[in-house]
Amino acid sequence: MLTWKWLAKLFFALLCKPSLWISAIKQVFMLAKNRWPLVFPFLPFPSGDFMEFRLITYQGEVEKLPEVKVVIAWLSWVADLEKLKN
Repeated sequence: MLTWKWLAKLFFALLCKPSLWISAIKQVFMLAKNRWPLVFPFLPFPSGDFMEFRLITYQGEVEKLPEVKVVIAWLSWVADLEKLKN
């Protein structure tokens, strides 16, 4: 599912968008599988089933991950929603 190459691209894209850092960190932990600190690799990744479901509902296939710019746009939308809540 998630590849280190794709995660690195996302990380470097986020470095250019400091306004999204807090939203991105919140989303990482909201989407992480339960009890992630107890399971190797001890990183807050979403479960495989959840990722598969989200990829199918988003683009209709599991084989490829969404483009990084799409994830950045989604995080911008999340950040805007968080601002409206306050």
